[in-house]
Amino acid sequence: KGSLKKARASEVGNVFDLGQKYTKAFDFYVLDERGKKIYPIMGCYGIGTSRLMGVIAEKSNDDKGLIWPKEVAPFTVYLIDIGGSGQKQEAHKLYEKLEKNNVKVLWDDRQDVSVGTKFADADLMGAPIRLVVSGKNQGKVEWKARENEQTKLLTFQETVKLLTN
Repeated sequence: KGSLKKARASEVGNVFDLGQKYTKAFDFYVLDERGKKIYPIMGCYGIGTSRLMGVIAEKSNDDKGLIWPKEVAPFTVYLIDIGGSGQKQEAHKLYEKLEKNNVKVLWDDRQDVSVGTKFADADLMGAPIRLVVSGKNQGKVEWKARENEQTKLLTFQETVKLLTN
C-alpha cells in the first residue's frame, strides 16, 4: 500500500536464514508431542562494529574532525595540560581521579607540539569533552564540549562531579 523511495543506506547488521542446513548436519533436533524428530530452522544475526563506527564517523563530524556521541566514544575526555610542571601535576591528579571513577581519558601530555596542535588534535579525535589545565585559568579547569565552541571554567571538584554523574 505504498511505494519505495530511493535512499542511501549503510549495512551495519544482518540476518541470515540458515534453514535446516546446520541443525541437520549436527543432528540437532527436538521431539514433537508424538516423539518425532524435528530439525529447527536456524538463523544467525550479526552487527558489524567496524561498519557501525564508520557510519557514526560519517554522520557525526564537522570540518575539524569527529564528534563522537558520548555513548560510543572510545574516551570521554581529551585532557590537555599547558604550562610547567605545576599544571602537569594538576592534570595528573585530574586524570587519576577521573580514571578512578571510570571516566575514560586521553591525556595529551606531549611536550614537543604547540598548544594549537593539541587543540586541533582534540577536535580531530572528537572526544565529547576537552579539558584544559593551564596556569592562566587561576586554578580552574577549562571545559569545552566538542559539539560547540563555548568554554567555561570549572573547579576541579565541579569538573569531576559533572563527569561522574
